[in-house]
Amino acid sequence: MPSNRPRVRTSGALTRKSVSRGRARPAPADPPDRLRHLKKPATWLAGIVLAVAAVTFQDVLGGTVKAILPLDRLPDRLSPQDAIDVVEVKDVKDTGRYVIRGGAGKGFGKALRSGYGWRHQADVVDAGESEWMVTLQGRAAQQVRITDIVPQLVGGKCAPPLRGDLVLAPGQGVTDVIPLEVAIDGPMPRLTAYTKGVKKGAPYFTGPGAKQITLNQNESESFLIRATSGRGHCLWRYRVEYQVGGSPASMTLSREGGKPFELTGELSDAGGYGSVYFPSFTCLPPSGQTDAGRWYRQTGADYARARTRSKGRPAPCPKD
Repeated sequence: MPSNRPRVRTSGALTRKSVSRGRARPAPADPPDRLRHLKKPATWLAGIVLAVAAVTFQDVLGGTVKAILPLDRLPDRLSPQDAIDVVEVKDVKDTGRYVIRGGAGKGFGKALRSGYGWRHQADVVDAGESEWMVTLQGRAAQQVRITDIVPQLVGGKCAPPLRGDLVLAPGQGVTDVIPLEVAIDGPMPRLTAYTKGVKKGAPYFTGPGAKQITLNQNESESFLIRATSGRGHCLWRYRVEYQVGGSPASMTLSREGGKPFELTGELSDAGGYGSVYFPSFTCLPPSGQTDAGRWYRQTGADYARARTRSKGRPAPCPKD
């Protein structure tokens, strides 16, 4: 029996159902293997060769720069303030005169006769002159040039000479180092070249004949600084000025523990000292034979009178 319903013609038009469901999407393709080249042995071998070549190039470049540029123009990882190492600051004076600040205590005469350790038995200060051996070492990869060593007085000036007891001690000097000298109680103390027998040397770091001390890496240099004082009691340190890598820098040179150097001039009259200690070979023994290793002690007043009577010649040794 024929149907009276109209036929429905299918088409590709969108319907509500098709819109809500959406069109079918194709399955995603597998992503490309981006590390596939690194898994090949040839790639690893090429990387190793390139790394070795880079290191070799850096070494060759560094050697070329060092050959072209002077040592003091090369960069360095060390701070300029750390370019110099103070290896030693040593008191090497063992002859001349000394003042015992406050006077010698009990047992000092025995320490003198023993021949050693007496300088540690009391507060001893160099008198007239002092000698210090200084050893510096370069730490920087480039060369360090010391351009000046400047004394800096504590308080800006020296005080009157110390009183106390005076000690006259024998000994030997030091040679085979750079000898420098400074009149520390002078109006403008500067280091000069020291030559034994020459009253005043030329400035060492300044003037027409100015010199410099150079230090390569791990290289050490020793120099003897001889300070003199004829009038005052002086405390001071040194300011070491130098250049490294083309840049100026400075450091402070002191005694052990950061203490300043110290030196006193002698009193114009030995009678101002409480006591004077001196060895037997500096006076005339009654028997005419020197008693080796013996020390004498006189009051400052008696010592001064005996020297005045002797008129520049050795005075008689005091009686026991």
